Amino acid sequence: MTKILVPVDFSDNALVATRYAANLAVETDSSIHLIHTYLYFSSNFATEEFNQEVYDYETETATQNMKQFLDDVRSDFPDIKFTSEVKDGVLGNVLKEITKKGEYDLIIMGTKGASGLKHVVLGSNTFDAIKKSSIPTLAIPIQPFSTILSRAGLLTNFRESEIEVLEEYIQVIRKPDSLVLFHILEKGNNKTEADLKAWADQIKEKTGIEKVEYIIQEMVGRLDVREHFPDYIFRLTESQNLGILLVTKERKSFMNKLFSRSLVKALAHQLKTPIFFHAG
Repeated sequence: MTKILVPVDFSDNALVATRYAANLAVETDSSIHLIHTYLYFSSNFATEEFNQEVYDYETETATQNMKQFLDDVRSDFPDIKFTSEVKDGVLGNVLKEITKKGEYDLIIMGTKGASGLKHVVLGSNTFDAIKKSSIPTLAIPIQPFSTILSRAGLLTNFRESEIEVLEEYIQVIRKPDSLVLFHILEKGNNKTEADLKAWADQIKEKTGIEKVEYIIQEMVGRLDVREHFPDYIFRLTESQNLGILLVTKERKSFMNKLFSRSLVKALAHQLKTPIFFHAG
């Protein structure tokens, strides 16, 4: 049984991510643990009693919000085993400590939280969790979608870590019926379609995935591509009708662009495909 950890801030996106986790739990016979972190106000100029009252109030508020949130979800998924907790602290640090213990197999969380960051692809909390977590993270967009995981995509650059992320995904969730490899030709890249076919055959052999397709695209020098790299990737994933996109942490160019805070506009094609980030 997979144990899923879902950070929530009681926003709409947190609810979407929790419902996604619940649907996945139905398919994979998994349990779900919800966690909410909060930072309370404390003043060196206030009395100890006052600071304690503030702490108690924040804790009680978080506890009541979690109860209401959990009641709403449980009403639609009565057969799923849910547990929950609230903790004071920074989310990334709390998740790092929790995942160290080896009790959970997967983090599922929304891409934009209550902070409403409109000009980043993934919210800062999601990015922080991915960087610090010792287990894989599944980032969920706000838009409605199904949890059909039979067709997956993988950004590939011919790295061994791509085999590792596939094996991790198969162990934690399921083996996809088909896989689409996306290889983007960037400056200085001399890989050919023959290289990609050979890599696809190697992935088949090592993972047991029966159907492995591949798409090779060149962005360098293309006058018709005037969009951000993440937008381009998401458009490709949508065109292939994928249920999930797999990304290794070694894919630094994509990661850096995906999490860039300097994007000057919101995504033209809002993220509709969940992204599974390798824990390695």
